[in-house]
Amino acid sequence: MMTNTKISQVVFWLSVAIVSIGFMENIEALRYDLMVPLLGIGWVLHFLDTNNKIDSQSTKSFIWISLLVAFIALPSVFKIYPHMHNLVKYTYYSFVVGMMVKIFSAYSTFVFLKGDINKLEKMIKYVIIFNLSMFFLQFIVVFPTGYYIDPLRAITGEPSRYGGGMVIPVIGQVYRCTGFFEEPSTYAGFIVVLLASKLYLNPKVDKLVIVAAISIIMSFSVAAIAYGLIIIGYFLLRSKGSYLKYILFLLSPLLVAAVIGIALERLISQGGNAQDIRDNLNAMVFAQQLPILIFGNGALGIMPAAADVMNTTGAIYRLGIASLNDNGMWLFFIIKFGYVGLAIIGSYLFIKTKSTLNRIILFVIFLTKLSFLYFGFVFYFFLVFNNKPVLESDIEDEDEDEDEDEDEDEDINDETSHKNVD
Repeated sequence: MMTNTKISQVVFWLSVAIVSIGFMENIEALRYDLMVPLLGIGWVLHFLDTNNKIDSQSTKSFIWISLLVAFIALPSVFKIYPHMHNLVKYTYYSFVVGMMVKIFSAYSTFVFLKGDINKLEKMIKYVIIFNLSMFFLQFIVVFPTGYYIDPLRAITGEPSRYGGGMVIPVIGQVYRCTGFFEEPSTYAGFIVVLLASKLYLNPKVDKLVIVAAISIIMSFSVAAIAYGLIIIGYFLLRSKGSYLKYILFLLSPLLVAAVIGIALERLISQGGNAQDIRDNLNAMVFAQQLPILIFGNGALGIMPAAADVMNTTGAIYRLGIASLNDNGMWLFFIIKFGYVGLAIIGSYLFIKTKSTLNRIILFVIFLTKLSFLYFGFVFYFFLVFNNKPVLESDIEDEDEDEDEDEDEDEDINDETSHKNVD
């Protein structure tokens, strides 16, 4: 018979596994083959724990978010203009069920950890370590040897896009490590979401956070370099004065120049095609009628020309445009729910996140090429919806309370010792 302590340890590591697998977007349906059994085991163990409880706050969040998902797709079902349902294989059922599985997976980890924010933060920390371990293993192997460890190819048969076509003096061939993902920008985007989740629960910028932020830049994706510089730059601005900080500020022009040089080399190596298809996507989106720009195409709709291709070959690149989320999550929100949808979700998350740190990371999330339909963003949204952010002032108050308690203990000990002497 397992003790409650043992059960708690097992469900903790199950939660780490569930979230880690959930974030591995590029292994597609295989994720669910792995996650569903783990979720089943987790719930069985949860109910075997005699101290188990269903976290009421998380349950309310699960119900409200599920209702929201079911509601936002209804205008597409009833074709309430300008929302439409022009994706044949993407039904209301597939949209709602697909999102519900992701929401339920996120909710389950909150229940397994009994809503304990310290355990949640620790769980997220291990997910970050899991991803960083693969990234840096790839990095230290591929640069000296040219051999790339590709877990995605081993799992799915599809190779990662780690070759950048860049050659830089002294360094030579520049590889763009992807971790467990298909592209370096996708890796960077998910690391940003994990950082946002961790910092939401604990605003302390520790070594793990810094290493994770540096790895974003080291992926050498042009977009990721921009994300990383924004995050690292803010970390430096908010850090306490030190010799290291001043040295980094003095060296920052050289570091920025080197990073920009790599980015420009990457753009040149791509030719004009990559930027052209992104520009074409912007042009197609903003050429839509004003009501569509304001309210979007709907949860089950996209631009008609793109829908025609998606319903036949699925090769959207033949239209000369990038993937719909390639130019950033902000644009994907506009495609689906228009300026109004982007304003609503942006305002809600801006208000909920409260601190400048959380809002900077939120801004970067909207710049990433992640889709808001991905598990990673669903997990982050559930976290923000369900929990209040832990602010630096909260931690300082806790530290002061601990100091006061220690002082009281010392006073009590002193009084006791005086009495003993008397």
